[in-house]
Amino acid sequence: MTIEKGVLDKQVVEKQVTSQDALDVMLQINEADQLWKMNIYLISLFAAVFIALFFTPLRPKKYYKWYVFMYFIFLVTFVIWDVTVHKELAGKLAVTLKGL
Repeated sequence: MTIEKGVLDKQVVEKQVTSQDALDVMLQINEADQLWKMNIYLISLFAAVFIALFFTPLRPKKYYKWYVFMYFIFLVTFVIWDVTVHKELAGKLAVTLKGL
């Protein structure tokens, strides 16, 4: 398995690992990839709703403040959930890679 460490200063480490360790790493990477793809759709959805709420004639006239309030509640909930999930994934992947 080839592991690249660092962002600007790349260090390449080659290690022999068991198939179970390689599978654990790949499962976590695939989970992060699926989360990334889902985030793209959700962020696009939040952007579209933002434009509809504030910048178009589709703007609701009745209960406008409630729509804005619910939008920001959903947005804050999404951001907190997303940061938490990314933090957990990064922690699990770091522990798995450190154990190699």
